[in-house]
Amino acid sequence: MTRRVVITGMGGVTAFGENWQDVSARLRAYENAVRKMPEWQVYDGLHTLLGAPIDDFTLPEHYTRKRIRAMGRVSLMSTRATELALEQAGLLGDEVLTNGETGIAYGSSTGSTGPVSEFATMLTEKHTNNITGTTYVQMMRTPPPSTPDCFSACAGA
Repeated sequence: MTRRVVITGMGGVTAFGENWQDVSARLRAYENAVRKMPEWQVYDGLHTLLGAPIDDFTLPEHYTRKRIRAMGRVSLMSTRATELALEQAGLLGDEVLTNGETGIAYGSSTGSTGPVSEFATMLTEKHTNNITGTTYVQMMRTPPPSTPDCFSACAGA
């Protein structure tokens, strides 16, 4: 049987917003989300203080504590972006996500920075005081099994 890949929707959580209308409007207006990050001045040798933080990210009400307790900020944002893509594609809640024939692809360059720092502390200070049962999963760049798949109940991951 021929396997096909079809991109049916896209989503993102950005400093410009979470939907194409907002992002597009800000790009067309030549807006810039990059700003000086004064809190980074504490890092000796860091030669830039520029960043484009996502300050207004809020979780939807259906993201219950039970479902997100092991998720770091990167996982939460990736899950939300995936949910927005499924919504755009008209697949959110569709049985095609649970019949074993559909998967979700997502990528990230890093996991949540707090847990990465906690593991670095373990290596440099030789203790596990900051490590919890979820630190490792939160540190991973794409948590297994893919958090967006689990959250959307996608069986074909």
